[in-house]
Amino acid sequence: MYICTNIDMRRRNEPNLDEQQMVRIAKALADPTRMAVLTAIAQAGELSCGEVAERFPVGQPTISHHLKVLADAGLVTARRSGQHAFFSLRPETLDAYTEQLKGTLRRTSKKHPKGGS
Repeated sequence: MYICTNIDMRRRNEPNLDEQQMVRIAKALADPTRMAVLTAIAQAGELSCGEVAERFPVGQPTISHHLKVLADAGLVTARRSGQHAFFSLRPETLDAYTEQLKGTLRRTSKKHPKGGS
């Protein structure tokens, strides 16, 4: 049995992405294992910590760490049922991140037009 520890179980409201949160999300998505974990959760709809651990050839503490990083970034939400933690994607965070990133990049590209120095 796998038990995830150190996961913040509180539900978060609609994402309000400040610069620090944008960086947390970018760092969370930059790790190939975390990206694969997030993809597995998104495809399944919801996975327990044990179900996530069974899908990847890393130890349970490593899975717990990856899930904590994803939860801290607001990309997944966790719910407890007894001793088990179940994780699901927070698409609203991913949507807010991509929209804000596109807006930031658009503003930056207008300040530095193509061919300008």
